[in-house]
Amino acid sequence: MSTQCRFCGEAVRPDSMFCPSCGQLIGMPGGVVPPFPGGPTGAPTASPAEQQRAAEPLPPVPLPAPLAAEQPPASAPAAAPQPAAPQQPAQPEPVQPAAPQETPQPAASAPSLPTTVSLPDGQHLGLDAVLVFGRSPERGAAAYQGAPVRLDDPARAMSRVHLVLSPATGAVIATDPGSANGTLLERDGTQYALVPGTPSALVPGDRLLLGDAVLVIS
Repeated sequence: MSTQCRFCGEAVRPDSMFCPSCGQLIGMPGGVVPPFPGGPTGAPTASPAEQQRAAEPLPPVPLPAPLAAEQPPASAPAAAPQPAAPQQPAQPEPVQPAAPQETPQPAASAPSLPTTVSLPDGQHLGLDAVLVFGRSPERGAAAYQGAPVRLDDPARAMSRVHLVLSPATGAVIATDPGSANGTLLERDGTQYALVPGTPSALVPGDRLLLGDAVLVIS
């Protein structure tokens, strides 16, 4: 069994002290005081005035005001942006002076190869084949696979096989095979003795002295 709240009319349980809807104190129905839990005792009879005041409705209990919604704390004013520092213009890198270019030196020209030998009698022979010179070179020329060239030697200062001229790779060489009196090479006014068995490269203008005979290389 339920009863109604006398303030808002909401149904409430008989043993409820407060309205579950409006929260007002509704008390006991008819102003009856609940029995003391220690046991029945003779309750004093209320006067008619007190019974009338108990029957009067109680004034409504003011409800607490709703809490104001918390306002978010005011954020601190944003700091004004600092003006950017002016950028310094980039310093141009120093230009290194260009190294002076060396003037190319002309390559030394290779000495020209001799092509001709002039004999004392004015004869000219080509130096594209092996030539064997001497007082009597016919018998010894075969050992050098060359052509014999006889030179006049009245004083007999020349050996039978005295000098061999032969073409080589990029040169013409003169070799004294071991003559008795040796062979001199004259170049630019200076004379050099050929070492027996050692070939020496010739250049145009050289002179070869075999006893009294002179051979001119050109």
